Parts: sequence; C-alpha cells; structure tokens
Amino acid sequence: MKKLTNCYVFLFDGYSDWEPALTMYGIGCFTDINLVTFSLTGEVVTSGGKLPVQPQCSLEQAIAADIDLLILPGGAPMEQGANTEVLPLVQQLLAQQKTVAAICGATALLAQHGFLDNIPHTSNHPEVLKMLAPAYKGQASYQQSAAVDGGQIITAPGTAMVAFAKAIFNHFDLLEKEQLKFWFGFFDAGNNTLEMETASSFHFFYRRYQTNLAGMMQLVRTAIKTVYEAAITSGLEVCGGAQWHYHNFDGQPDTVFTLDIGLPVTGVQPVPAPWVCETIPPFRCVSLQHHGAWEQLGNTYGELINGLQMLGTPMTGYTREQYLRYNFEQPAQNITNVQIGIV
Repeated sequence: MKKLTNCYVFLFDGYSDWEPALTMYGIGCFTDINLVTFSLTGEVVTSGGKLPVQPQCSLEQAIAADIDLLILPGGAPMEQGANTEVLPLVQQLLAQQKTVAAICGATALLAQHGFLDNIPHTSNHPEVLKMLAPAYKGQASYQQSAAVDGGQIITAPGTAMVAFAKAIFNHFDLLEKEQLKFWFGFFDAGNNTLEMETASSFHFFYRRYQTNLAGMMQLVRTAIKTVYEAAITSGLEVCGGAQWHYHNFDGQPDTVFTLDIGLPVTGVQPVPAPWVCETIPPFRCVSLQHHGAWEQLGNTYGELINGLQMLGTPMTGYTREQYLRYNFEQPAQNITNVQIGIV
C-alpha cells in the first residue's frame, strides 16, 4: 500500500473547481491526510466558477515540501499551455516515486511535455489531446476510460470527477476507511445503488399490525397474498410491488413495533377495516438495494445504519422495504430496496 500523508492541490486562475472537489472533500473530511492548496505565487486565485480561493502556500514552498500526491485540475489555461512552472515539481515527485493525478486540461500539460508517452492514460479524447498537445506521442498507450491509474500518474477526463476520485482513493487504499467508503458510495454508481433521496408521495393500501419479531416472521408468506386479495376485492388498481413499512423497530426480539404491509395503488378510496387506503407523504431516506435472501438483510441494514452513525446523520425510526423481486423457492434471486428514514 502506498503511503499518503501529504496531498497538495495546484490552484490557478480559471481552474475547473469541480474536478478535484470530490477528492478533496473525501480526503479532507474522512481521513487524517494533510491537504494543502498552493498556487504559483501563493496569492488568491479565482476558479473557473468565479470562486475566489486563498491557497495555503506558493509553488516555491510546495517544491520544498514532502508531497506524496500532487493533484492537477484542468481548466482553460492548462489547455492553452499555461502553468508550465509546475512541471519541475511534477518531475521531482516522479523521480521520488510519488504520485501525480491530472484531470482534463492538466492531462494536456503532461502530454505536451512527454509524461504520458509511455504509460497507460486517458483524457477528454485522443484527438483532442493531440490537438492541445502537438508534441504528444502516447497514442498507443491511450485508454478510452473514465480514469486510468498508470502507476505513478493517474489521469481522467474532465467529466469524470467521480472516477478520478475513486482512482485516487483506490491507489492509496483509502476506501478501506469505512466512513469514506460509505460517503463515497452516494456518488459511485458501481456501489450497488446507495442513494440519499426524498422518495415521492404515493397512494398506499395496507394493513397495520402491532407485532414483535416472532409475530412478523409468521406474516412473511401469508400477508402479501392477503393484501393482494383485499386490494382486488376493493376494486383497487395495484401499481407496484409489495412494501413493508416499519415504525420504531430496533431488531430486538421482544420489541413491539408497528408494521404496515401493503401495496402502491393508483388512487385513494374508502376501504373496509382493518384496511387503510391513504396518500403517504414524501420520505427522506438513505436507500440501498439488497440482492439475495432475506435472511441476509441484516447485513444491508448494518451497513446503512453504521454508515449513518459514522456520518452523524439522525434516523427517524421509520424504515421501508420495497420488494422489487421475490421468489420463495429461489431466494437468492430476491431484490429488496431498503430505505431508512433520516432527518
């Protein structure tokens, strides 16, 4: 594992502020890595988004520092051949077997000066890279990818700030940090659909139970069939899969909690007791799809709850399970969307 103690980020007038943002936030908030920004002179720069930023030091000070990772964002000046003053620092770090991460226009700066000629890399497009960097000779090593870890040099196109961050995090094994891994999952499309969202309101036909864990288990095979039959008898049009809504269920065997078992329907109408048909309000939650048998749902709940606790996000005690696919004979094929309510 490569050691990352000091991460330096080069800032300049017109830098694309979104490109290093995710990486910087992850490192700054969820690790103890020293994150330092610098500019050529150490004076205030204005980002491409017109954000004035006061760097912490100058290029001269950065050259004298102990740096493990240098991040070079893109921006129009990079594409126009500016900021060559930073190249001696790049050369110095590579000679020290340290890491340089370049995104968007910064890849053109490296390409123009031969740093990408013999390593796997990517950029906005190979033809664009050749146009911006006429001296570039690395076409044979170009990869059409969201991010490429070429060993000491990590590259990405400007639209791939998530992949850029992930490549950096993986390069230094930072995703072994559970808090960072959970937070980054909200951005990483490859993280099994972890989302923070406000679920829309919908019409819900259901029956309410006061039960404990043992009583709930007795409802698993029978309640869904009963609610479908009751919905059809009531003349309701079902428009989605079955859902179980838990109120104040803490997972303890003897805790009595409220459980609503029902179906989304197209409209609200009077229904006979013990059934209820009403509009459920919007629901702010964190959700994650669970693939497999329900016996392993506890692992998904544990991942969500532990992550929320690490982030200090208060939970409401209201949880939903949406059964997107279920098969009692082949439970490994089940897909359950778990939603935990948050404040």
